[in-house]
Amino acid sequence: MERFCKKISVSKPPRYDTHGFDREVPSFETEQNSSGNTDPKKLRRVMASRQYSQKYRLKQLHYILQLETEVKALQAEVAIASPRMKYIDRQNSLLRAENSSMKQRISIFSSELMFKEAQYEELKNERDKMKQFYSVNQQLYPEFFKTKPAGSCQLASI
Repeated sequence: MERFCKKISVSKPPRYDTHGFDREVPSFETEQNSSGNTDPKKLRRVMASRQYSQKYRLKQLHYILQLETEVKALQAEVAIASPRMKYIDRQNSLLRAENSSMKQRISIFSSELMFKEAQYEELKNERDKMKQFYSVNQQLYPEFFKTKPAGSCQLASI
């Protein structure tokens, strides 16, 4: 046991916490010397616990560094994507305005078409009435329709 204690009593420079705080972490030697307890099992457990804690803190620091690099990569991606999104938003606004204009024109053309169709139906009905009137008058006044008007010959030659 003396041999084990001699190894422990070697002085080392004080350690500092890896979290960035300036507080000094008590070394194993100072705890061992102050308590006077030299149980080898307890010493191994304390050392294992300290190694695990140090390993855990290093793992945390590595994870933080990894997150920082991811943040930088995402910030760069945002810097690239932001102008693209502004351009796409601008194009979207222009296309929406054009779409609105086209819908308005379609509405106008649709109204005009309905008006033209109504006119067509009226003219068609008028034509049918005139045909009917002609056939009725042709039966009532056949001699009027047998003679040709004087000006019809000239129109045919033109």
